[in-house]
Formats: sequence, C-alpha cells, structure tokens
Amino acid sequence: MIEQNESIEALHPDGNTKASKVAKLYDVSVKTLIRWADAGKFPQPYKPNGYNNYFKNSDLLEYNERFSENEMA
Repeated sequence: MIEQNESIEALHPDGNTKASKVAKLYDVSVKTLIRWADAGKFPQPYKPNGYNNYFKNSDLLEYNERFSENEMA
C-alpha cells in the first residue's frame, strides 16, 4: 500500500524530483516506482541526462490528488 506523505504536497508544480527522493517520500524503492510506472499505476519517469530517473512534480501532485480521491470514495 502506498503511504501518502505530507512532503509530496510541498513540491513545486513546475519542478522535477529525482526518483531516489520520490522513493523516500513514498517509502518504497526506486525499482518499485519503476515497476508501478511500467504497470501504469504511477507517473512515468524520464531521464533528462540519459542516466538518472526524474519525475515531474506536476505528475506526482496530480497522482497524489487522484489517490486521495480514491481513498475517500
């Protein structure tokens, strides 16, 4: 189960966050994030430098909002 973390809401919508930091925010491994993304259950990361995975903060905030709505339903 995904643990929501208050810190996610503090991300700037126009920024990007390295996958390792996102993994810490959700209390999972980077490999788990990538598996979720590959399965369509999490936003897709991108590699701006061809090496490190990053996530768009706007995607993470949108995901968090949808997750919150599903939890309330």
